[in-house]
Amino acid sequence: MVVVDNNVLSSLAKVERLDWLPAVFGTVTTTASVLDELHHDAVSGYGFVARIDAVKSYNDGWLTITTSTENEIKRTESILDSSLSFTDAECIAIAAIRERRLLSDDGHVGTVATQHGVDVWDLLLFLEACIQEGVIENETDLIAVLDDLEEEDFYRFSDDDRGELYSVLER
Repeated sequence: MVVVDNNVLSSLAKVERLDWLPAVFGTVTTTASVLDELHHDAVSGYGFVARIDAVKSYNDGWLTITTSTENEIKRTESILDSSLSFTDAECIAIAAIRERRLLSDDGHVGTVATQHGVDVWDLLLFLEACIQEGVIENETDLIAVLDDLEEEDFYRFSDDDRGELYSVLER
């Protein structure tokens, strides 16, 4: 199981690859506060939010929306500071207490989560797992997703990161 935050959900939705999450992790969860952030994007006219809505568990999809327990709320409050949003702190708290991996591409969130004992994956590690699980089958698939992320989400992978992905593909 993995806890996924807004930035990874939105990136994968923009490139129409949300289905890769359950293919790699099986069980995928997010928080109601992440959905609230996404709702603001929907109000702003971003169409990718509809793709996320379609995969929520109460729509018979695979994305579970979790509610924080009292302990998780307390932990969220202890993590929360001026450099983190409530949503980020909540994702970290849930991942820490439930001993789940956090999928986030926010470097600061990753640093704080690691300090709280959370295993954090960014988009690069996720794509490596997609290759290892056969979700990305060949160079054509890899090039397509990298190009789509750049075009639709203005995401840039360094030459080193691209090289790492290609080396995983060659194994």
